Amino acid sequence: MLSSEGFKYGKMISNKIVVLYQLMTQQLSKQDHYDFGLRAIKSVLTCAGAIRRETTIDFGLDKIDKKDKESIKEA
Repeated sequence: MLSSEGFKYGKMISNKIVVLYQLMTQQLSKQDHYDFGLRAIKSVLTCAGAIRRETTIDFGLDKIDKKDKESIKEA
């Protein structure tokens, strides 16, 4: 899922997300409004991909952050 959203290090990020969700299920109270199912995880990853696409600019095959683009313009 992370690879399809354009993350280079999807495996490493996915391990951190798994740990995060495990900690949330263990430490947060067991109330109905907390949803840690696959649909919720997919929504979070999709939003992360959208944010990533907003903050990168495509220059051919290379993608750089908008911050990097500003520094390239200044150089």
